[in-house]
Amino acid sequence: MVRSYVSSLVAIVRGVEKQYGKDGKEVARRAFMEIREGSHTAGDPSSDLHEFCDNLDRGCRGTHQWKRVIDQPNRVKYNYTKCMWADEFAALDATDIGHWFCDTDEPAIKAYNPKLGFKRTKTLMDGDQLCDHEFCVVS
Repeated sequence: MVRSYVSSLVAIVRGVEKQYGKDGKEVARRAFMEIREGSHTAGDPSSDLHEFCDNLDRGCRGTHQWKRVIDQPNRVKYNYTKCMWADEFAALDATDIGHWFCDTDEPAIKAYNPKLGFKRTKTLMDGDQLCDHEFCVVS
């Protein structure tokens, strides 16, 4: 199922890119970003941080391998060592499109609560050994 979804997305984006160049690909990326945003009524930032991360844990079960390396009231940090998206897009030599999934991390946490932040310095999509996601309450 995932491979079919990724293959279809790559084929569509490559077709748009072939026909309309980088501008067409950028329009597709922006549309992808818009449909990936969620809606949530912001509440207490610390509570929202942990609710968001608990939802993230549930959503990644069976598709990712990770460990919470920091779990504090105002900060949660993960090390992801396996990501189905990175694997599938790399297999199709399409990590440029796969990065769109990575690019939704910060807007997703901000949409959940504008007082939350995100930082990452490494990504599996880039061939790093892990993705280091850090979510926190910002002042």
